[in-house]
Amino acid sequence: MNEQNLSEQLFKPKFNYPETSLISNSACPLPRLVNKRHALGYTRGWYRSVHRFWWIWQGGNLLDIDECLSAIASSKAERTRSECFDTVAVYGGGNWIFEFSKLAQERALKGRKLQEEGNFKQAAHQFRMSARYFSIASYPHLKGDVLAADAALLGRRSYREMCNCEKEYVHLDELKFKVGSSEAEGLLHLPDRVQSHPCLVLLTSYEMSATGFYAFYKEQLQPYGIALLVLQMPGIGLSEKLTLSADQSQVLDAALAELKDNPYVNTSRIGLMGLRLGGSACIRTAVMHPEAVTALCLIEPAVHSFFTDKNILDSLTLCMRSLYANRLNLDASNWDTVIPQLKPLSLKEQGLLGRGAQSTIPCLVASLNAFTTKDDLKLLQDRFSDCECRLHDGGDYSDFMYESLSASGIFFRKHLL
Repeated sequence: MNEQNLSEQLFKPKFNYPETSLISNSACPLPRLVNKRHALGYTRGWYRSVHRFWWIWQGGNLLDIDECLSAIASSKAERTRSECFDTVAVYGGGNWIFEFSKLAQERALKGRKLQEEGNFKQAAHQFRMSARYFSIASYPHLKGDVLAADAALLGRRSYREMCNCEKEYVHLDELKFKVGSSEAEGLLHLPDRVQSHPCLVLLTSYEMSATGFYAFYKEQLQPYGIALLVLQMPGIGLSEKLTLSADQSQVLDAALAELKDNPYVNTSRIGLMGLRLGGSACIRTAVMHPEAVTALCLIEPAVHSFFTDKNILDSLTLCMRSLYANRLNLDASNWDTVIPQLKPLSLKEQGLLGRGAQSTIPCLVASLNAFTTKDDLKLLQDRFSDCECRLHDGGDYSDFMYESLSASGIFFRKHLL
């Protein structure tokens, strides 16, 4: 489907697609939460988790974002869930996907005009905002959410255009590789196509898109000649054809094998960084294939407790429950039957932590005490002899992410260069 047809599909009113908050949960009522924490997805009055300042750091504009949120919250249209602003049933004004996609398209059109005029710096700025807003529109990136998937695809196109306008900073390759009988992709950011570079391989969590880490690359890695490969977990975006299983690292392992043939990546200097469930996959690879990993950084990694602690799992909002159930092809309305299906994902249950010789791979862990408990940190410290843990109990999620990414940039420059 070409970009024009996708845009027409997004902005032509639709009545036959389910509203996002009804997907993967049989339209069940909102659950009573054990603990209402922003880091576990809770934002009062919203089905989705709202992280305004994190979105700004990723490329958004505060006035744009607030304008969209205001249009959504003030809409008089019928909602599928009266308690949640972002559940306007009909695709149109006030609907989450519609409002953010409309804004994204406006920015993309401005970017194309500036691109045609030769003003590549400002065009890149517009495309970056467009990519961010399309990504927000597609959140929480559920399989079966057709219009959200279309928005995500348009977002990746805007992201490519942004990179095309910033050739002095990045050469973007879409790395395609086989994972079993299926195919996945990664976004490989190269400082240049002249020499071989150390490479950081970043595996996102399910709440995140692959296009949200350009600022991290441009500020923390590119000036030092470090490449960045962004991957997604099974069942989302660039890995949407796959299903989440106990082999969480299947995408990462396949990508590392593919990188061996890339002349611009020095595979003897590979760093891994994983966020939440992406962290689980990175730990798995570091334990099972330590020869392939130079350094490891984990931000709120899901280790053991997240998959087994009922208090944590019962604190997840319906959006977060649906997000994880969706990747397991389950229904979040039957949460008590979903919880046991998560247990095999625990690295301790798999026998990868809690026993065996210590690894000498340097490891940095940043924890907000939401996905990762003190017991999890102890498991990691027992497994990795050089393991530094940074605890951020409480505090704002956006501040935590910014500080953690800044610390990880320093960490990888120390160990990859």
